[in-house]
Amino acid sequence: MPFFSRSVIKSMIVNLRKKAATTNILRSFTIFMMLSFFFFPSITLAQTYVELTPEISVSELYDDNLYLDDKDEISDYITEVSPGFTLNILSEKYNLGFIYVPTIVRYVHEDQANTVRHLGTITYEQYLHEHLKFDLTNTYLKSEEPLEEEYATEVRHTRNTYQRNTGSASLSYLFGTENELTAGYRNEFLKNKDETIDDGMTQHPFALITHWFDMRNGLELNYEYTKAHFWRDDEFEAGDDYTGNSYGLRYIYRFTPHATVSLDYNLTTRNFRGNDSDEDYKIHDTGIEFEKAFSSDFSITLGGGYFIRENDYSDNENGYMYHASLTKEFERGGFSLGGNGGWDESYLTADRTGFTRYWSLETSVDYRFLERLEGYAGSSYRQDKDEEDLKWDTLAGNCGLRWSFMRWFSLSLDYTYTKRDDDVDTDDYTDNQIMLILTASRLYRW
Repeated sequence: MPFFSRSVIKSMIVNLRKKAATTNILRSFTIFMMLSFFFFPSITLAQTYVELTPEISVSELYDDNLYLDDKDEISDYITEVSPGFTLNILSEKYNLGFIYVPTIVRYVHEDQANTVRHLGTITYEQYLHEHLKFDLTNTYLKSEEPLEEEYATEVRHTRNTYQRNTGSASLSYLFGTENELTAGYRNEFLKNKDETIDDGMTQHPFALITHWFDMRNGLELNYEYTKAHFWRDDEFEAGDDYTGNSYGLRYIYRFTPHATVSLDYNLTTRNFRGNDSDEDYKIHDTGIEFEKAFSSDFSITLGGGYFIRENDYSDNENGYMYHASLTKEFERGGFSLGGNGGWDESYLTADRTGFTRYWSLETSVDYRFLERLEGYAGSSYRQDKDEEDLKWDTLAGNCGLRWSFMRWFSLSLDYTYTKRDDDVDTDDYTDNQIMLILTASRLYRW
């Protein structure tokens, strides 16, 4: 099994101003290399093995609304060629992984949007000592696609490229069978070619401690500091910078090895600096959650709670939170159903919606019809409401078939539907995509 999958990648971040962006990415790479030289000397070729999976895919995509415009829908055919590879070096004490997938993109009519996407990640973990583990990861995405998987509720109405990059490093000390102390740092960048969209950087030092007093009673404490900085390349002011703190306390009670209930309390603060209209706030939230694994292929999670947002000068806000999920695996596939609700915030995105209240539902299913033929389908619905009580609903769904043949080849047909209904009419859109994908890949082991 590969050390990590492509889904781990689909997220993250990128540059700062043209010069600043390059400087920060090089700085992140330099830090990675310095850490590499510090930790990698303990790597030897003894008791290691290598997995290399070269891959190439060729796809043809039809998109009936390239610019997510409800009034002037422009369609086009897009050809994508994606050569790439996955490399994993594995041993008892460390794992080192690389994934890199560039994609050559060519539009039939809107050829000014022709580009080369880049998608890559580096992941490294090592046990420095029997009780001390080091983790390092960095992911990078450059794309012109307006809909990002991790930021599905935001809106981009252009095919201008953007870059996302995120890096994370942490040390974990194990001081018991389940007791662990972790301290680390995350850093995120967003750089947009579109001058009308804010660029940004966030930094997150964090710490987490988990301690079990006995087989049934456990406690978690966590802390995270956030520092966010934004800028833009046109003459307008970017959104306010801010700093923040997040504190969390969670008590866990274990009924059985496969059933737990937990109570938690969290405090989040945001302090803004600048000329924009953002106001400082604090969020108190508390909740209860129940988790149970009925078997290795069937589990449920149920949770609920309440939050209060204390604003600096406007009226306070409050609302309910919930979380529920059900997953079931069966002989020929699997099924999942879930939902979330409560509060969220979005600042390092194209439309910077800030604090929102939301609720969502989602479901997915996959099924193997024949030994080499499988199908999948999924759908999601989410409603958000911002601080001005403006609402937007996002509905998405997809389905497809995948046929494997001649050991190393597969052919897929995928359909994706996305619809947004927004109180701001200019952000409404409906988008349909149909994609045919031919993929060849082969795993080599040494």
